[in-house]
Amino acid sequence: MMRSLSAVTATVLALVAAPPAVAAPPGSQCGVNLSAPQIAQAARSLPPYPGLSAAWDPNAYGGNFDPCAALSAALVTLDGATGSSPDHALFFHDGEYLGTATSQAYPFTSIDTDRSTDGMVVLSYKDGRNVCTACPGPIHVVRYQWQDDHVQMLDPAPPGP
Repeated sequence: MMRSLSAVTATVLALVAAPPAVAAPPGSQCGVNLSAPQIAQAARSLPPYPGLSAAWDPNAYGGNFDPCAALSAALVTLDGATGSSPDHALFFHDGEYLGTATSQAYPFTSIDTDRSTDGMVVLSYKDGRNVCTACPGPIHVVRYQWQDDHVQMLDPAPPGP
């Protein structure tokens, strides 16, 4: 089923709404840096996961965060997480935090760094509704692209977690 462009645009605009941006410090070095302070600050700004008391781990477990990239991401999960715990993809533009890729956290989220570029992040969401951590399962690939002043979701969102 096709989603209307306005629905997708509205979804993406709502998803990237975030607290004030955290800019890359002047003189920052370009290149992937998953220990950048912007990631920790963004993770700490996330609201608690519904029904759990665990905070979001400020240490990214994956991503391609680059303070000089038009669009990059860092993947975070909950403190004390297991393999099937919820994950969030944090989006950044030129080192400034934009918000999360989706409004909901999904388990089994990964980034395809080979297909991601300076202006596009490709995320894979393993359908965690009916599979175990070690089991193969349906994978939903979603491309996100920086377009002038916003992130555009180019593929349908994954099914709800």
